[in-house]
Amino acid sequence: MDVVKRNLENLKGRVDIKSTEGEGTTVVLRIPLTLAIIDGMLIRVGSSRYTIPLLSIRESFKPEKSRITTTMDGQESIRVREEIIPVVRLHEMYKVQPDFENLEDGIIIMVSSGPKKVCMFADEILGHHQTVIKGIPKYIGWAKGISGCTILGDGEVSLILDVGEIITTAEQYSEEHGA
Repeated sequence: MDVVKRNLENLKGRVDIKSTEGEGTTVVLRIPLTLAIIDGMLIRVGSSRYTIPLLSIRESFKPEKSRITTTMDGQESIRVREEIIPVVRLHEMYKVQPDFENLEDGIIIMVSSGPKKVCMFADEILGHHQTVIKGIPKYIGWAKGISGCTILGDGEVSLILDVGEIITTAEQYSEEHGA
């Protein structure tokens, strides 16, 4: 299994293992798409553009202030119907200057990976597009929450978000900060 894990990491993939005593173990191999075509939603955060795989998106909306909650340690969440979903501020994760700081001024994109969900905060939805996924060159290295990139029609690069990894990062933050 160590050889499998090492080879997957070389491809920028990962192995997720979940074990429940008396029930068994689930092993999930996550292999990145390197030259595949996906349907994606193009979003903007400040001057940066990101692509979210359409299959990961559950809904997008402008949040009402009354549905937003902030814990004492600063973790924001939004009540969507009867669920409380944590918020990931993409501008903080990727160190970009956003147009909006208040959640109710921007747009929320609820995404999921399996049963887990987060709400991503962005400035604007630019639209839907089909795109070819390209791997990130080795000289750039690994970037948190990024599965690849694509070149847009105007020649600019859009990073493709890895929703599963972003959710894992949000969960780790919550555990570390007691949320």
